[in-house]
Amino acid sequence: MADTRLVRVDGDVQLQCFQSSETGNWVGVCEPLKLTVQSETWAALMEDFGLTLNAVLHDLFVTHELATFLKDRGWQLAGAVPSGQDDVRFDVPFLPAITGINGSPRELHQ
Repeated sequence: MADTRLVRVDGDVQLQCFQSSETGNWVGVCEPLKLTVQSETWAALMEDFGLTLNAVLHDLFVTHELATFLKDRGWQLAGAVPSGQDDVRFDVPFLPAITGINGSPRELHQ
């Protein structure tokens, strides 16, 4: 079994989060990337959004569109791009902000 190669991405990802009043599920919306993720718990939302970002970047990597995608957003890789396409995982930091009771966002510092 091959080791997973971690590729770190230096980018600015903003995630607006709120809890649905209907279902109680947590929803994360990243408007610049047109991504929406819904999960049952806050912890699951953070994990699911990270997995979603990884899937998007991996697809771009496989289709040779990653360099253009990163350049268009002013993002950079914090290391070399692996030569193979299997067992590559992308790590992108993101900053979640929860919509508060009064509707104003407040950032979470992790």
